[in-house]
Amino acid sequence: MLRPYRDWLALMVAACAFAAPLPAAAPDAEIAALKQQIAELKQHAYHPELGEQMLGIQIRHARLWFAGAARNWTLAAYELQELKEAFDAVVEQNPEHAVFQPQRLADVLPAMTRAPVAALRDAIDRASKPEFERAYDALSAACTGCHRAAGNDFLVIQRPTAPLLDNLRVAPPAGGGRK
Repeated sequence: MLRPYRDWLALMVAACAFAAPLPAAAPDAEIAALKQQIAELKQHAYHPELGEQMLGIQIRHARLWFAGAARNWTLAAYELQELKEAFDAVVEQNPEHAVFQPQRLADVLPAMTRAPVAALRDAIDRASKPEFERAYDALSAACTGCHRAAGNDFLVIQRPTAPLLDNLRVAPPAGGGRK
């Protein structure tokens, strides 16, 4: 009966010792220690591999198509922003990926997608389905071009024909949303 109490007491003493203020360190030393901790956390953090990230991009890309086809411009704007964030994550987490050497993925991907993403943003803002379709096709061509540049000619991106996941309603809300 005493053992659980003794274990609890030891844990509490250890917790109090951990919470006790440390002697004041020079600000530069403290900053250096924090930077080291951040670097170690980044090193041990989960980093999805490029193919996993591209699968997420493919899903966002398809959802974007169905939102625009349904003229649900609010959902299309959301999916475009999510797609842009996914591109940014690829660049951040795989800047030196071997697929483009000697070029850098961090340079190639933004260069190929920046203009089509901006055109999609404009088409969505104008609620123009014909502009959206042209810009979407341009983004698909940019993705395929990026795959070709990486030596992956078999990865051809096109308009989706059926939703991969069909549990997201793409029809705009009745009487709501952007026109």
